Amino acid sequence: MTSVDEMLETLTTTGSRPDQTWTTGNVAEAFPGVFTTFGLGFVFTAMEMAFRRMFHDLGVYSAAEIAVPENAEECFWAVFDGWAAGNIDKFRDIANRMPGTTASAVEQQLFGFVRPETVNENSFRRYPFILGKAPLWLLRTPERHDALFAELRRWRLEMLPRIEGMDERACAATIADAQARCEDIMSIHMGVAMISSSLAEKVADVAEAAEQTGLEAALLSGVGSVENAVAHDLWALAHEQISLREFTDRHGYHGPNEGQLSGVTWRQDPAPILARIEDYRSIAADSPRAPRARSAAQEATRARALQDLLAGTPRFKRPVVAALVKLTARYLALREQGKAGYLLTFDVARAAARRMGSLLVERGILDDAEDVFHLRCDALESGIDIDQRDIVARRAAQYRERQQIRLPKSWTGSPEVVKVAEEERTALAVGEVLTGVAASGGVTEGRARVVKDPDGVELDEGDILVCETTDPAWVPLFLVAGGVITDHGGLLSHGPIVARELGIPCVCGTEDGSRRILDGQIVRIDGDRGTVEVIDGDRSLTTS
Repeated sequence: MTSVDEMLETLTTTGSRPDQTWTTGNVAEAFPGVFTTFGLGFVFTAMEMAFRRMFHDLGVYSAAEIAVPENAEECFWAVFDGWAAGNIDKFRDIANRMPGTTASAVEQQLFGFVRPETVNENSFRRYPFILGKAPLWLLRTPERHDALFAELRRWRLEMLPRIEGMDERACAATIADAQARCEDIMSIHMGVAMISSSLAEKVADVAEAAEQTGLEAALLSGVGSVENAVAHDLWALAHEQISLREFTDRHGYHGPNEGQLSGVTWRQDPAPILARIEDYRSIAADSPRAPRARSAAQEATRARALQDLLAGTPRFKRPVVAALVKLTARYLALREQGKAGYLLTFDVARAAARRMGSLLVERGILDDAEDVFHLRCDALESGIDIDQRDIVARRAAQYRERQQIRLPKSWTGSPEVVKVAEEERTALAVGEVLTGVAASGGVTEGRARVVKDPDGVELDEGDILVCETTDPAWVPLFLVAGGVITDHGGLLSHGPIVARELGIPCVCGTEDGSRRILDGQIVRIDGDRGTVEVIDGDRSLTTS
């Protein structure tokens, strides 16, 4: 087994039990790419404690279970060769303790698949505690979540201007403060994620009972995600209704690789945003493609879907069903707000880390300020007086090597690492169909654009965005895209939620769509059935 400290030092977990199952699915969306030493040190304990605090608040865990285990294999998540993976067995154990859901349902909602050999083993032992605590948590959370998110936004704007003048001690204190705030928002966000999954499952159940299976995608549209605000404000920026400074004050914590502390945000480099301005400037205020028009259209879609659902529901059940759909929509909006919340803490922490890096360069500890991300977070907080250049060189080389590998979507025991250059890329032939999760309804055809970096491609109107996974930095592409296809995720993943908010078809959880669909192929995406078909194999582009 691997101790947590060993994992934080080596950025890998070895000796996992042969019967233990892991997945890169939903975790890869939150933390895409390879961790640096600083990044993992900052987020690991905060996230692990957030899980445990949240489950205690819901009554699922006892007070004795609110502690980070000594061994990485006993945690809710870990890293393997720098890549994050979730412990499926831990999440199934939690689901088995909770009323109103099953381990298989949670596995499907969070990770987009269920292993056929698994068995649900529900236990009633914690039910009295859950029934005593969870309803109150459910009622109080929306208001608490809104208040905490507003405070994080205020705190970020207050802290960022101060950081440039900080000394090392102040930088260390700021990083520690950001960690604590990250844990706080994560502890609520994780609960929101679990509850929203359970609520979405109930919505699907009532749709099926009303003989309208599949209606849940429309019922979960138009919920008012914070991602809508990014699209709305980007349009406003393009039409000179707000300034670039106003935009970055509101959304500058987003950017390429934003799920990693070493990423460069729009606040630091707005070039990715400015590159999309013309796309948004061409959209008139009264165009149905305008972000606010799309949001209104999706709200109307949800309203019609609710009417259809209620029409097929016995009259005496309609008030309860309507309340369920309303509550689910509220929690889905909170789910995206929570992601934005922890990214706010990341933005302050990365700014303080870079300032610390500059100070260490001045003292001859580092050669480059960016090298700070290859130092341990706890070492920075306690103070560093020894030359770190050799350690940084070794870790940086290992970081670059790990960027060239991939882990499987799921595995039992130890993962089989695959080098990117050696990945199988059997292209889909004309007429061949790829299947995934029907995540956002609608059928459309368009040119596939296989994208690795959201800043490294130009999409034409109606192109089909094909990628491994998405985060908020991809939102500027969604308004141009005619549809979205992702390798990872389920109905409640980031890409599907944004696709539903903007009213474009989405098929997620295809596993290998970004490797089998060729850039430039013409594809038909059916977001109602969860299928992608190649209808023209001619290619006029090279992979982005």
